[in-house]
Amino acid sequence: PDPADALRKAHADGAKILKIHAAAEGESPDSLHYNALLKAATELGMPVILHTGCLHLHLVFKKPDFGRVEHFRPWFEEFGDTRFVLAHMNFHEPIVALDLCQEFPNLLVDTSWQPVETIHEAVRRIGAERVLFGSDWPMVGNNIEVGLSRIDECVRMDWITEEQDAL
Repeated sequence: PDPADALRKAHADGAKILKIHAAAEGESPDSLHYNALLKAATELGMPVILHTGCLHLHLVFKKPDFGRVEHFRPWFEEFGDTRFVLAHMNFHEPIVALDLCQEFPNLLVDTSWQPVETIHEAVRRIGAERVLFGSDWPMVGNNIEVGLSRIDECVRMDWITEEQDAL
């Protein structure tokens, strides 16, 4: 009944990060539920991972459009002290996520499901320290190996340095 209390309890039990998946949950980004969670996460100093990107898989996502990163802009403005990780870099529209990252220094992205060119562009535009390795879960095949090989390819192509890779 009280999402903020539930998050505080989870934090006391060892939770370190909050993940919000509005598209799967079918909860609008402007909901009071999410606002309460974000206020509590900010108070607790917890980073927030956001599923971003619009995937029309209605068996998995109740409201696919709720994954579009631009819906979260009010969060980035209101919760400027909270670190947000934009999982999947907004999937099919990573440039939108990178534009927001350039505007809001509290945003990071992960590399899951992104090709080497997009990973390179993210490092170029926002810096390697704000680009996190991500593989999603190994739901389909060998996502971890594929993700690591993409990072290795960026290094081989001199798109990112070994020092940046080590971050």
